[in-house]
Amino acid sequence: MKSKQTTSGKSKGDILVLGVHDGHNAGAALILNGAVIAAINEERLNNIKNYSGVPALAIQKVFEIARLKPEDVTLIAVGCYLRVGNPLQVEKNPIHTVQELVAPHIHNTKIMKLAVKMLGKLRGRPGLYALFEKLDIRKKPIIFVEHHQTHAACAYYQRPWQDKSLILTLDGMGDGISATVSVGEGNNIKRISETSFYDSLSNNLYSEITGYLGLKRWEHEYKVMGLAPYGRSEYIIDELRDIIRINPKKPLEFENISGKYLKKLQPIYRKILAEKRFDNISAATQELHEQLVIEWVENAIRETNVNRVVCAGGSFLNVKANKLIRELPEVKGAFFYPAADDGGTPVGAALEGYYRYCKESKIKPRKTKLRDLYYGQEFTEEQISDFLKSKNIIKKAKRVSPKKIAKLLANGKIIARFSGRDEWGPRALGNRSIMADPRSLNNVRKINQAIKQRDFWMPFAASILSEDMERYLLNSKASPYMIEAFDTKPAARSFIAALHPQDLSARPQTVCKSWNPGWYAIIKEFKNETGVGAILNTSFNLHGYPIVGTPEAAYKTFMESNLDGLLFNERLILK
Repeated sequence: MKSKQTTSGKSKGDILVLGVHDGHNAGAALILNGAVIAAINEERLNNIKNYSGVPALAIQKVFEIARLKPEDVTLIAVGCYLRVGNPLQVEKNPIHTVQELVAPHIHNTKIMKLAVKMLGKLRGRPGLYALFEKLDIRKKPIIFVEHHQTHAACAYYQRPWQDKSLILTLDGMGDGISATVSVGEGNNIKRISETSFYDSLSNNLYSEITGYLGLKRWEHEYKVMGLAPYGRSEYIIDELRDIIRINPKKPLEFENISGKYLKKLQPIYRKILAEKRFDNISAATQELHEQLVIEWVENAIRETNVNRVVCAGGSFLNVKANKLIRELPEVKGAFFYPAADDGGTPVGAALEGYYRYCKESKIKPRKTKLRDLYYGQEFTEEQISDFLKSKNIIKKAKRVSPKKIAKLLANGKIIARFSGRDEWGPRALGNRSIMADPRSLNNVRKINQAIKQRDFWMPFAASILSEDMERYLLNSKASPYMIEAFDTKPAARSFIAALHPQDLSARPQTVCKSWNPGWYAIIKEFKNETGVGAILNTSFNLHGYPIVGTPEAAYKTFMESNLDGLLFNERLILK
């Protein structure tokens, strides 16, 4: 089924850049004159979570969404010199085996970068190039953008201010690097520090602890973060300090002091963590991560004298650490790119390509601040009707008002919403969401056990009317992307099911009418019905699957779960 097309074509003089990431959580994006006009990850189209490989469907889909032709492309920008394969299958990758063996002996990032570039030139991309041939764009200019530069570009070129900025990237690893510090001024990004992959804070501490706890590395770190408030860090944290620290001689870098890398660390963890409680291990891991990140940020501000901070990279999905960065007295502004993980790198590659092209062509680039993230595909009423007819359920699908939805939620119904364009990034922001009454803790049990099969300790998020954020959040500010955590005021207990059960913190989406009128209307009507200006929001998917991207995936998820209702645009199906 083709999605609704949303823009109107390319004019003479326009600069259109196709951004591609063909590694972990692959995807594609289109940038027109510096603004994102379409972006989607492959997983939303093939229903394979964190798909790794050529994003053939996504590349073709972004042109369809934007109502543009591949021949309109000015430049193609591919993120990463070395493809980041599926981290969950690293044992099958011979390069990974070599990395584990040689990593303790390589601390020179210059040598590592040289090796990465050499390997990058040898990197085969037959599938990607074959697709470009099929689309008749193989002869278009193609550039390759280093992994952490894609993260930096995402955050810096879409920052909410014009001022000089400190740019921080932090993740497990990409192109041999795990963290960078840069300074952005005007249209230029100048990198001043890099941390090698061997010295990775995220891989060696957080991901390996995730693995030690029997969870999936590079996927379930958020579960450790969610578990952390239940434990006590003081019983374990000192032992973990012998693994990783800030380099005392190079204070903008992390330093692995264990002598081991990745899974080679497991014997150490088994020794120091044996018979320790899992919640205390999580608490210590989160606290040490926070302490080291904060020390790193403070060092970078002191070194550069720049106090507006922009951040990207998978480690900045840690909303609790983001909260502490935001609250630092020396930080005058903090911006966290919402699609912080590798899934967001197609946008970063495309933005970097756009700014390079403008510089080489002596064209003044257009800077676009980040607004909403609804970059994906949308389905028209006609398309939804055709789908419902194909399933013989058109008569069951009744048109309903936001008021009706709000009443159903207030009466205990749990309803999924499939409406408007896909969200970009890992968070459901209303268009592909499951919604429920946040006053009822019974809904937590129902969603966890009967719908999403989530772990019992994991919190849900709240979508809050923007005009009510001061009522509910301490030190409130607009937070439309679910990328930051907040402490809450007593009034927030009214939506207790959408807070962290232990520390009562919130990871909110503040919702304004202009960005998503339909989503806003449901929450507003829920407030009129109950007095609570928030609803519980969790992503529309089953455990182990990506957020739904098609009507077919949405209906299948509805039928295979205990959801009470499914809202297709304005048509509601109830069981």
